[in-house]
Amino acid sequence: MAHSARSKTKLKAKKEKVSKKGSDYAKTNEERRKRLAQKLQENLQKQKQDGTDAPVMEVDKKVSTSGWRSSRNSLYKKNHTKKKNKSIKF
Repeated sequence: MAHSARSKTKLKAKKEKVSKKGSDYAKTNEERRKRLAQKLQENLQKQKQDGTDAPVMEVDKKVSTSGWRSSRNSLYKKNHTKKKNKSIKF
């Protein structure tokens, strides 16, 4: 009978293959980490040269969060809540 992809023996074998120091997976991961670290260092140097440590957000106007939204569902509800039932109920 075949083992599923979630069987403990297959997971254990895959874990060992990935976590060994000389494996292709470990080498690729280490190279990726080095590339990302180098890129972050370059970005940091560029920011220091520009003189800006953090981007500044400028807020021009205040946005209202109350009231009806502009989605189709909310517009439908808005239009249909105004209508009143004109039939007389006894």
